[in-house]
Amino acid sequence: MKTPILETDRLILRPFCLEDAQEVFECWESDPDVAKYMFWSSHNDINKTISWVKKELRKIDSDDWYRWAILSKETRELLGTGLIYLEEEYGKFEIGYNLGKKAWGFGYTTEAMQEVIKFAKEELGIKEIMGRHAKENPASGKVMVKLGFTYIKDIPYECSRGKNLYAGKEYILKL
Repeated sequence: MKTPILETDRLILRPFCLEDAQEVFECWESDPDVAKYMFWSSHNDINKTISWVKKELRKIDSDDWYRWAILSKETRELLGTGLIYLEEEYGKFEIGYNLGKKAWGFGYTTEAMQEVIKFAKEELGIKEIMGRHAKENPASGKVMVKLGFTYIKDIPYECSRGKNLYAGKEYILKL
């Protein structure tokens, strides 16, 4: 199924387009603070971000990978990204999200991911979603709790393509 456009009261969630690359780079990909607890590493070169956007464009029609650009309805400014994808290691769908620092603290992540979860349940028929975060990133855990996820167990949590290992938490959401 093609990644659809979703909307909330304040946000538009849409597939990425190549024209987003510069804004993605400036908003979060070049920011080591945003990348600190992510599986990926921050980009120090716009060409890396362009390659990342192209990779995402190839996945728009996938049945196991749905990633959205999260934009403000009011300003059309790109705020971050959210996704749900099949995590092969676990055999379950997992959510992921990150926003640029200027969008932190406004409830955008929770609002966007509520809509993603609704899509997963109603359109994809998913019955269970997992989520993970580094313990050192409690804001991500707060989002999961607000979304209705239940803590399952402590886990190792790799960041920056395996360069950093943190203690993590794993959650599950039954739909």
